Amino acid sequence: MEYGKPMSAQRSDFTRLVDDARAHVDHNYVEHVNPSFAQLLHLTGFDRRYVRGLDARLWDDVGHEYVDCIAGYAVHAVGRSHPRMIAALDEALRSQLPNWVQFERNPLAALLAQRLCARVPGDLRHAVFSNSGAEAVECALKLARRFTSRSAVLHCDMAFHGLTLGALAANGNQHLREGFGPLGESTSIAFDDLVELEKALETRRFAAFLVEPVQGKSLRVASNGYLGEASRLCAKFGTLLIVDEVQTGIGRTGRFLALEHDAACRPDIVVLSKALAGGFVPVGAALVRADVWRATFNSMTNALVHASTFQGGVLAMTAALMTLEIHDAEQLSQRAERMGTILGKGFDECVRRHDGAVEVRGRGLMLGVALHKDFAERFLSQLPLIGSLERVLFGQAFAMKMLESHRVLCQVTDSRSNILKFTPPLVIDESQCARVVAAFDATLHTLSGIASPLLHGTFYALNRLRAGMMTSAPSPASDRQSVR
Repeated sequence: MEYGKPMSAQRSDFTRLVDDARAHVDHNYVEHVNPSFAQLLHLTGFDRRYVRGLDARLWDDVGHEYVDCIAGYAVHAVGRSHPRMIAALDEALRSQLPNWVQFERNPLAALLAQRLCARVPGDLRHAVFSNSGAEAVECALKLARRFTSRSAVLHCDMAFHGLTLGALAANGNQHLREGFGPLGESTSIAFDDLVELEKALETRRFAAFLVEPVQGKSLRVASNGYLGEASRLCAKFGTLLIVDEVQTGIGRTGRFLALEHDAACRPDIVVLSKALAGGFVPVGAALVRADVWRATFNSMTNALVHASTFQGGVLAMTAALMTLEIHDAEQLSQRAERMGTILGKGFDECVRRHDGAVEVRGRGLMLGVALHKDFAERFLSQLPLIGSLERVLFGQAFAMKMLESHRVLCQVTDSRSNILKFTPPLVIDESQCARVVAAFDATLHTLSGIASPLLHGTFYALNRLRAGMMTSAPSPASDRQSVR
C-alpha cells in the first residue's frame, strides 16, 4: 500500500527542531535519557537512524528500506503516516477547537466512548480514557477493587500488563518486579488452565482476574472456550474479569477484539491502547460494565474520583476515532487474518525445512517464533572461541541477523527470551510478508549450519552485552523501563 510522498523539505520550526535534535542525539540521549539503552542499541547493531516511516516500512538515513515487524510494539496498526490520519490530525490542529476545557461535555470523547462500547460484547456501557495501556489497567484495577471490596489480583504466569506500580503487581515476569519494594497483593496461576483458575477463584479473595487473550511475552493463545469459561467462573465467585486487549485489540488477531474468538466470553472490563492511537497520539481506554462503573462514579461528589488531566484530548480522540474508521474502511481485521495466515504458513514451512528448530505461536498478525533450546545449544557449541554465551541471548542474535542481513526489524519479547515477536502494521502486504519469511528462512539456514566466521562479530557483541548485563550496576536514575 503506497501512502503519498514525503512532506515538503521547506525549513519550518518543526524541521529546525528535528535537525537540531538529530545533530545532538548521541550526546543528549546518553547524558539525559537512557545510557544503558543506548549501549544496548550499539552492542546489538540496532542503533540505526530512521528518518521516514510509511505503511509497513521504515527508511534509515542512508536510504535503506526496512520491513517493520515491531510497529512500535503493535502501535502502528493502520500503518505509518496514513494519509487520512494525517489529514484529520492536521485539521484538528488548525481548527482551534478548545482542548482540555475540563468542565464540559467533551463531544469527541463521548462519540469515541459510544463507538467503542457498541463494538464490545456484554453490558460495557462506559469508557474511561487515559494516555497508555498501563494507565488503563490501573483504572480497571481501581474500579474492580471498589466494586468488589477486595484488593487481591489474579494473573497468569508470563503475563504483561504494564510497568507502572499497580500494573506491576500483575506482571508474571519476576525480573521486572524485583527491586521496587512491596507491590499490591497478587497471585500468579498457569495461563490457559481452568482447573487452577477455579481453585484460585474459590477462595473468593480476588477483586479481578486480569488476562491477555494472546500473551504479549510468550505469544501463547488462550484455547477455545477458555475465556468464556473464565467469565462464567469469575461471575460465580464474585471476581471481575478484566480482558487486556492493549496489544491484541483493534483487529490484530483477525477480530476487532481477540476475545471475540470466544463467543461465550463476557468481560466486565476491557482495556485498550496501542493501536487505538493511530500511530500518532497516545491514548488508552477502559471499557466498563455499567454497574461496575456506577460503584465508583456513583454521585456528583464522586464524579471525578478517577481522572487524568490529559484524558480526552482533541488529538487523542481524533486519532482514535479515525483509527476505527480506517479499520472499518480498509477491513483491517480481515486483512490481519489473511496476512497472518500467509506469514504463519511461511514460518511453518521454514520449521519443517529445518527439523523443528522453532515453534510458531500466536494468532493473526501477532505471531511469535520460539527458538528451541537444543537448536541454540547446537549452534553455540560450534563457537568455542567466542566464549560462554548464555542461550537466552540466542534469540537476540537471530533478531540481529534479520536486521543486519535482511533489513527486517523484529525483536525478542524480553531481554531474557528466545521468542521472536512479529507484530507488523496490519497494512503489510503479501510481498512484504514474503520478504519476512525469506529473511527468516535464510537466517534459520545460516544459524542451523556450521557457524560462519561472519557470525563471530555478532556473538562477540553479544558476549560483551552479556558481560554488561552481569556486571553493570546502573544507578536507579538510569535503570528505567519504558512503560506501556
